[in-house]
Amino acid sequence: MQHLYRLCFIFCIILCTALFASPASVSAQSLMQALERVNWAKSNKGLPDTNTIVRTFAVSGKNLYVGVFGAGVFRSTDNGATWKASNKGLKNFDIWSLTVRGSILYAATTKGLFVSLDNAQSWRKTDVVADIHSIAFLDKTIVLGSLDSILISGNNQTTWQASYRNNKNWFVKALVANGGSIFAGTPGGILRSVDAGATWQSANGGFRYPLDVWALVANNGILFAATADGIYQSTNNGDLWTATANRENTRSLIAVNGTLYAGAIGAVLRSTDNGASWRVSHEGLPNLNVWTLAVLGKSVFAGTTDGVYEAEEALAFGGRKVTVGSDRVIVEPLLRATAITPTPDDDAVEEPLTKITIEEFPSDKIHSLLNYIFFDENSAYVPLRYKQLSSNKDTKDFVPERLVNRETLEVYYDVLNVIGYRMQQSTKGTITITGCNAQTGFEAQNSEIAFRRAQAVQQYLSAVWHIPATRILVEARDLPEKPSKQGDANGDQENRRVELYASWDIMKPVVLTDTLRDAAPAVVRLRPQILDTTGVLRWRVFIEQSGKVLKRWAGTGNSSLPHYLDWYISKKQSVVPLDTSVVICQLEVVYKYQSKPVSSRLLTIPIERVSIAEKRSKKANDFAKNRYNLILFDVGSDRLSGVNERIVSSIRNTTLFSTTSSVRILGYTDAVGAEDVNSLLSQRRAESAAQTLAVTPQMVRELIIKGRGEALPLLYENETPEGRFYCRAVVIEIDTPVKYD
Repeated sequence: MQHLYRLCFIFCIILCTALFASPASVSAQSLMQALERVNWAKSNKGLPDTNTIVRTFAVSGKNLYVGVFGAGVFRSTDNGATWKASNKGLKNFDIWSLTVRGSILYAATTKGLFVSLDNAQSWRKTDVVADIHSIAFLDKTIVLGSLDSILISGNNQTTWQASYRNNKNWFVKALVANGGSIFAGTPGGILRSVDAGATWQSANGGFRYPLDVWALVANNGILFAATADGIYQSTNNGDLWTATANRENTRSLIAVNGTLYAGAIGAVLRSTDNGASWRVSHEGLPNLNVWTLAVLGKSVFAGTTDGVYEAEEALAFGGRKVTVGSDRVIVEPLLRATAITPTPDDDAVEEPLTKITIEEFPSDKIHSLLNYIFFDENSAYVPLRYKQLSSNKDTKDFVPERLVNRETLEVYYDVLNVIGYRMQQSTKGTITITGCNAQTGFEAQNSEIAFRRAQAVQQYLSAVWHIPATRILVEARDLPEKPSKQGDANGDQENRRVELYASWDIMKPVVLTDTLRDAAPAVVRLRPQILDTTGVLRWRVFIEQSGKVLKRWAGTGNSSLPHYLDWYISKKQSVVPLDTSVVICQLEVVYKYQSKPVSSRLLTIPIERVSIAEKRSKKANDFAKNRYNLILFDVGSDRLSGVNERIVSSIRNTTLFSTTSSVRILGYTDAVGAEDVNSLLSQRRAESAAQTLAVTPQMVRELIIKGRGEALPLLYENETPEGRFYCRAVVIEIDTPVKYD
């Protein structure tokens, strides 16, 4: 009703304006803009003005109750339009949950359990004094979930028994009864009791990993669990859980008349088919956790850290429609964003996104150079991804030390220019260029194409960098001396290459004094959704700042759109936001009905920048973040040799480890092969580098030696052979405190 009143009020204003203004002053476009709805509206009248943290709702008849953490219980008798405090006799105002059982209202608080027999007009404290978070009922048994324990009473709350204890201080966040069983949701997954709460066992079968369970509901005999990994369901009373189509980090979940409602970060989702599909509604909601939900009449209510938000259900889940032709109306797609912060254990915490902070750090970087140039199939032309200067005149402006603000793979694409520059500086240095082929298809026994590949590299060095032919030896062979797997698509791609052999002065890593830009949060997770799935030709999601594309994804058809897209902000330093202009994100969808795309609302993200100059002016404590990227592990090998051994030894001899330094030695692999094998291989690579570096835990504040295997994000995309080679790597990160004078 509130939406209807709002629309009528706006319409009256526009109509009055039209009567007293010239006809041209009110256009159809302005009328539509004024009538354009915001689905969710704040409904906080009577609630506290600040710190309105709404953690729980309860519905009883026409009464709607809300628990505001720190402020107690409030009741509304007019469908959420106004609220009135109902705290008489309530000795604790930190409310975790409200539950209705018949005519009794229960309040779970940090100081115990309270009950009301008169619609919250007065409250009575029970004998339970624990920090209670959740409540459930099974026949005559009442079950309470508290901090580190589960309490049960089967004698009308006369006595209580602790039936489960855990020393990890885990809140039992959710409880639900289904059939003759009781289920409890904890940060470590789900517990099940089949004996009225007397004993409990784990019931996590089917989960990808132990999940933080926020809410549990039973809907027509089917169990649903709200987790950080989305909504899971069980049709066999908890024996096995399977993921539904909702992959959101979900905080709340209710079932009303067979319909499921889920609260995520800045969004409410609805499913009318037991989780097979979900509609998302977020327009007007703050980008905060939706802790609790309620449905009363035609309205849906969402409880957030910013209070209560209300929406008319038909409007909230109908979707905004856009006319694209005389006979076709398309529902506008949706795009939202959350923040992902990795933990030391490689887990990810998903939270609301309010801004991105870019902080600059002084950094020394070592970029190892892969001594291979890879060629396309049956081709002897140097691919365009390798940076090639057009003339000798351009070489005068090239200096390897200017390759700043780039990642190692980007520096590598200038490898021919780095070699040309160094050979000009070292007038006696020579290089051997060996062309190879894949020994498959047209390239089988084709030494000619291998030789022409080597010639292409030689001609570039001679024509552009003026390196005399007497200093370049050109050779050819079939397979490389150490070939990748033959007959495999990736292996064949890696074998189509030219190998470069020269002295240390020519092939040594590029060492740069640079600025590292770290982002907080480390990852922005975009959640796109195409609501109108009929006739989707293609889609794209882009992130831009001041017209510069920072990241882009694209696909064809609706089915290719992932549940979410992760932007690792600092991974590619050349596209980290550089100023404080807002970053904009948008989803565009092209339908077969027309060529013009249908776009989601622009999503804007504020940027905060903390520069080195600013920290220096404030004489702030800071960190030098040095990064050393090492490569050239052979396929499947953990042996550190050749150039890499020399690099690590150089780091050991020139780096003064401080007892205040944090050192991370991280091993990686490509994504080819079994994940468990790669995990062990990456660990051995990290340990090999650590042994050569000769750093011990006693020398530094923190020492981490860890294999990351194929863990996301991969160091580099694996579509190219050089991307895979650069993933067979160890990265050494050394963070040392510095203080500006």
